[in-house]
Amino acid sequence: MNEQAIQKTKTGALHRMIRTDEFGVLIPLIGIVVVTTALRPAFLSVGNFSSMFTQLTFIALTALGASFPLMVGQVDISTGKVAGFAGIIMSSLVVDKGMGMGPAILIALLSCLLVGVLNGFLVVYMKIPDFVATMGTLYMVGGARYLFVKGYQFSLSTQEDCTLVEIFDGRYLGMPIYFWIMVIIFAVVFVIIKKTLWGRRLLAVGDNREVAILAGIHADRMRMEAYIISALLSAVAGLLLTLDVGVGLPETGDGWEFRAIAGCVVGGVSLAGGKGSPLGVLIGVTLVFVAENAIIFLGCPATMKVAVQGFLMAAAVLCDLYRQKRKIAA
Repeated sequence: MNEQAIQKTKTGALHRMIRTDEFGVLIPLIGIVVVTTALRPAFLSVGNFSSMFTQLTFIALTALGASFPLMVGQVDISTGKVAGFAGIIMSSLVVDKGMGMGPAILIALLSCLLVGVLNGFLVVYMKIPDFVATMGTLYMVGGARYLFVKGYQFSLSTQEDCTLVEIFDGRYLGMPIYFWIMVIIFAVVFVIIKKTLWGRRLLAVGDNREVAILAGIHADRMRMEAYIISALLSAVAGLLLTLDVGVGLPETGDGWEFRAIAGCVVGGVSLAGGKGSPLGVLIGVTLVFVAENAIIFLGCPATMKVAVQGFLMAAAVLCDLYRQKRKIAA
């Protein structure tokens, strides 16, 4: 009898795992890897996957940030430009002003935090549509990057205080240090979203704001916090990339916002809010990257990558709409 109960428990756990959005994203991911490897065996090489995951790190952190507004039913399309803004502020303060690396990083993070506050204020309290408000911030921050640069490149490797740049040249278990930083951040956020009261309240606001307010949840504050976290995680991504390459470049972050949102939607974060998982975001971003990499390995034109992103995002949106209709029907 005990063995039967154990077997039923295992079977139930397996069924629950199969029904998760994360498992659904894994199927096409595995399919792309298998098909591309069959046609081009070098695709599965350690060097290729190491290179791919190295590039994925920064977009994944930006996508994790973008997932917070999505989970409360909003959108933030300024994340990529915020990432570049953080890198430029930090590198310009170190190179142009002679500031230490630590204070420069802190000022860059605080500056991006203010961008998040601005986004939240415009959307939550000024009632400006989220797409319009964050598009305005996108152009504002994107232009500010070039004002800081003034036509120069800020090379961190030429500075006396370049300890962090040297540290980021190291590897652990074959992967760069910043990859493991990304893993730690994702693990912490996963615990926060899945295991804490704050995480449950965040999803509750996205699921049904009116009901959440009646339950005593400060919905506007949660939405503000979502935008602030989005900006901060994007800033971390930009800072990590700048420390990795050792140069502050104004074009850092260009195009990240839409790849980040694509990764979120593909990973099961609902555009309507109330649904999302850091693990799903990571798998979704990985699927987008693997699909793009497969296009290159199969010898297709590089412009096909944009088409692949669009197809994956459209498919994910259709699946999300289907789930919403089923939820309403139930």
